[in-house]
Amino acid sequence: MKHTNPKHNDAIDPAEDEESKTRRKQRMTELQKMGEELLTLNKRQLDLITIPDNLLMALKEYQRLPNKNEAKRRQLQFIGKLMRAADHDSIRSALDKLKAPDRQEMRRSQEIERWGELLLAGEADTVEAFLNDWPLAERQTLKQLIRRHMDAVNNDHGNGLASPSDAVRLARRRLLDYIKTVMPWPAPA
Repeated sequence: MKHTNPKHNDAIDPAEDEESKTRRKQRMTELQKMGEELLTLNKRQLDLITIPDNLLMALKEYQRLPNKNEAKRRQLQFIGKLMRAADHDSIRSALDKLKAPDRQEMRRSQEIERWGELLLAGEADTVEAFLNDWPLAERQTLKQLIRRHMDAVNNDHGNGLASPSDAVRLARRRLLDYIKTVMPWPAPA
């Protein structure tokens, strides 16, 4: 004969209704890590996210604290506690949106790289094409930057170096920086 306990109902499992302590701690740790991510944002980025005032004050307080591990650790735990009451789903989606690269910015970077490669290839009509497309560019500055890069490359070949030296990388970076300054932001489509 099977003994049954009248107080125990097999149809309802109380473990299914309650969240385990381990899972609850994982969620709290995730919220604390999200709070840490918020601490990496600058003021302009924080303004783009809807954050409760008390959480915003706690984030500012964390920044103000001296570099004492215990104080910052406790403040971080407090931030995690405040995150529980906040709309953390909307905060997470806003953080993800901020971290995703902007398509327009990516296209502009690709365009800068493309022009840099074309100009460094050394074809004479490429400089004219660039100047026609980007009238803010100055011919003399552009040619000077290209010439500096070519000189650095020639010095590397003269020294027998297989990989580009710091001088070549620096000259290339300066050219790309110049291209970036003459291309309006956002780049026209």
